[in-house]
Amino acid sequence: MIKAVIFDMDGVLVDSEPETLKQRLGYFEQLGIEVTPELGAKMIGLNLSSLWPQVLPGKTEATYQQLQDEYVTYKHAHPFNYAAVMQPTVREFFDWLKKHGYRIAIASASDHEFIAMMGRQTGLADDIDVITSGTDFERSKPDPAVYLATLQKLGLDADEAVAVEDSAWGFRRLKRPVSSLLRFPFVIHALRRIKGPPIIVCPT
Repeated sequence: MIKAVIFDMDGVLVDSEPETLKQRLGYFEQLGIEVTPELGAKMIGLNLSSLWPQVLPGKTEATYQQLQDEYVTYKHAHPFNYAAVMQPTVREFFDWLKKHGYRIAIASASDHEFIAMMGRQTGLADDIDVITSGTDFERSKPDPAVYLATLQKLGLDADEAVAVEDSAWGFRRLKRPVSSLLRFPFVIHALRRIKGPPIIVCPT
């Protein structure tokens, strides 16, 4: 029986990935770093902390950490409003999930502070039962450890939850630690079938 839905954040609950890419490219420009289109595409759905060796190969871990810390500072100085980019069906779907007794979790590669900011700005915070950030792990998403940890926090087995993921990385690498993987963009009436057998919603 499905008891919870685990959501990715960027690209699923909020259409934030274009804004995040703008922040990253702005920071790189400030540093004088040129990024190829191929590397820019790789950044989608991944935390920048895992990409520094590709952006600037051959640097020390201390340098990468300093760059990451300064990037977080840059993000605070160049923010965007998550409410302005929230997917239009999310509020309705969260209301439906809560009405029908489902628990809601977020498993995201984003930092805790930005997940919390998203919750506050969109008004979704009070509906979210569990948050897991990939920054707490040696290997962030798409490593399935992030989802497995979320299941542990929920106190649920793999066949008691479904995940909503938009990233091709997540689809190729998740290895199904939950009973079903739902590909976003999703349609609410299709997702409502979770009260029946586990499903996979194909990409539109």
